[in-house]
Amino acid sequence: MEGSGSPGFDMSKMSTAEKLLAGGSILLLIDSFFPWQSVGFGDLLGVDLNFNMWQGSGSFFGIVAGLLALALVVVGIASMMGAMSNMNMGTMTADKLVAWLGAGVFVFGILKFIFALTESPAWGAFVGLVLLAAIGYGAWQKLQETGGLSMGGGTSSGGGTMGGPPPSSPPPPSGGMPPTGGMPPDDTTPTV
Repeated sequence: MEGSGSPGFDMSKMSTAEKLLAGGSILLLIDSFFPWQSVGFGDLLGVDLNFNMWQGSGSFFGIVAGLLALALVVVGIASMMGAMSNMNMGTMTADKLVAWLGAGVFVFGILKFIFALTESPAWGAFVGLVLLAAIGYGAWQKLQETGGLSMGGGTSSGGGTMGGPPPSSPPPPSGGMPPTGGMPPDDTTPTV
């Protein structure tokens, strides 16, 4: 493929954030099928139940985190291969979409971990926590690369605390005359 001019996947062009997001998401999807919760009834029935990220306590959060991780892998690879360059997503860029997907995986994955932690956590949950930390850091770095926390693709105009333009000066009082007192106008000189 060297010199063929065809677009393709080039890992050397990936930023650290993209590597963290892609690698963390792929490994999280693999880890999601290992036990995140383990309930043992060894003394009573001799039965142990294991639940993965998609099952058990907080399964809703695990399912959402897993689906977002899958979407992150698909969108991330499509973005890096240039397949999303012609898509119309309004002001949202493909890089910003990847960053927000990573943030969603992090938030929903942490919520699932908290539920697993309260109900007999297994080793897969702790491996998932490390992977979620990598994904969260990658999402944060990607958001910083793409202009911060704004949802749109552009950067804010700065100045105000909410990203809007700085406030303008107050209007003159009614009647058009400046308030009395203070300094005299520049065009007059004081007389003695």
